Amino acid sequence: MATIPVHDLMIKDLQHAEFDIIALNGKGERNYDGIVPHRHNFFELLVFSEGGGVHEVDFRDYDIMPNSLHFVSPTQVHKLKANTSKGFVLCFTHDAVYSSHEKSRNFANEFPFYNFNVFTPHLELDRELFKEIFDLVISMNNIFNSDHPYKKEIIRSYLNIVLLKIKHYFLENAHVDEDDVKLTHHGITAFKILVDKYYSTDLNVQGYSDKLRLSPNYLNSLCKKETGKTAIQLIHERVLLEARRLLYSTNLSVKEISFALNFKDVAYFNRFFKKNMSITPSEYRQHTSLN
Repeated sequence: MATIPVHDLMIKDLQHAEFDIIALNGKGERNYDGIVPHRHNFFELLVFSEGGGVHEVDFRDYDIMPNSLHFVSPTQVHKLKANTSKGFVLCFTHDAVYSSHEKSRNFANEFPFYNFNVFTPHLELDRELFKEIFDLVISMNNIFNSDHPYKKEIIRSYLNIVLLKIKHYFLENAHVDEDDVKLTHHGITAFKILVDKYYSTDLNVQGYSDKLRLSPNYLNSLCKKETGKTAIQLIHERVLLEARRLLYSTNLSVKEISFALNFKDVAYFNRFFKKNMSITPSEYRQHTSLN
């Protein structure tokens, strides 16, 4: 039974596995293992100085352009067909961005371009800004491959500068109001984090409201106010996304997928999927395999 591979961040020369940087040299060498659909338990920032190839993220293809950035969040399924492109892939965890006294900060809220539910996972930059960011990435690569005693601290500083420069450009060009991002209710953020963690074991609003110590009605009203959708709609969207990922990226049977997602039987899963996608799981798999 083949499932979607999950790549861990394992670094031999750092005390904790928090950061890695991989060069894309454009020579067709497999210096980045991305040709098979997979996901990570960390964030990725792909910095392309030269284009060529395609980056597939959650069922959609994005052409790789020069002076562009691509973003991949944990749980997303992607593959990189980019033997001719050049640049770097930055791999990092929450701990690589925040120091020990900042652990409670929410990365996705602070850097909304990693919100894959709302925004496309790429940006094309003007040449001047890209050069600024690329120079910082090169400096980061140099310090990463050194034995500097403050390597981790310097990398964290560089990484924050890069992310903040991207954020400034993003907020100016994606027509997103920073106050709207900041004002997202902390209960909704906590709910989405829980859904991402428990979507395959808990399909009911009551279970999440209990974990959040909120009433189901209050949780629903928060969801409706912040997203325009009910809590159960957000749960179903996450389950549906995972079902599509598994149908597209694995050879698991429809029955195996339905059980993996905690449906009581395959008929119920088929009805759920068809109600939301207008086609059955088998039809969806056949359609995506042809594209």
